[in-house]
Amino acid sequence: MFRLLRSVRRHPLSPFSKRGLQALALFFGSIVMATFIMHLLEGWSLVDSFYYITMLTTGEGPSNSPATLAGKLFASFYSIYSVAMLLTTATLMFGPMMGYTFRRGVEFFEKEKMRLGTHQHPSTPQGQQRPSEN
Repeated sequence: MFRLLRSVRRHPLSPFSKRGLQALALFFGSIVMATFIMHLLEGWSLVDSFYYITMLTTGEGPSNSPATLAGKLFASFYSIYSVAMLLTTATLMFGPMMGYTFRRGVEFFEKEKMRLGTHQHPSTPQGQQRPSEN
């Protein structure tokens, strides 16, 4: 089983690359840390704090609001941080796969272009580009 997980992680298209796993661990670690901070700042239960942080992270908009100034400031800064962290994690996990897909698409179109031959419009003299039509 560990051999299978290792081979999946090492595959070049795998979203579970080392950087992706590190980013994912950092993302979930920041959610856990923010949960404890909100628990300490607001006095909410851990479940309520976790619920608030996950709703804030996903952009759903939490149902309750912090009562303290420190809680409001932390929630404001954490919401900006969590969006950046979510985008970074997604990029690190799925970026290699998207790059591979993009390269394959470019290769396909280049092959099709070669197969069909490069042709110019009959009214365009050799060596000149035709103005774009709108």
